[in-house]
Amino acid sequence: MSTQSEEADRLRAEIAATRAELAETAERLAAKADVKGRAKEAAAEAVDGAKQRVGAAASTVADKAGSAASAVANRATGAATSVRDTVRDTVRDTDFAAEARRPLPWAVIAGAAAAVIVIVYAVRRRRG
Repeated sequence: MSTQSEEADRLRAEIAATRAELAETAERLAAKADVKGRAKEAAAEAVDGAKQRVGAAASTVADKAGSAASAVANRATGAATSVRDTVRDTVRDTDFAAEARRPLPWAVIAGAAAAVIVIVYAVRRRRG
């Protein structure tokens, strides 16, 4: 009798395993048949991917813009320093008595001053 009972228990376990496999198979088939749900899922994945690409592109653009602004600021600072040094050297090396007899190139000085002002204004505007 124990063999019949063991055989019945084995068959019940086999039936339970088969039911579980059938339930899984039915769920997979239902998921494949749900075209609307799959389309929504694919669309959501596409939107997420696009958002990630846009975010990465925006970050890259922001980094490059920051680098460009820094480069412009550095160049402007270098130009201003160069003009300052040139003016300082010119003033130091100038014989003002001789210069008094020769007309001063005011247009050149005014142009250099205007260039420095424009460069400083542009750099401050970009930073702020």
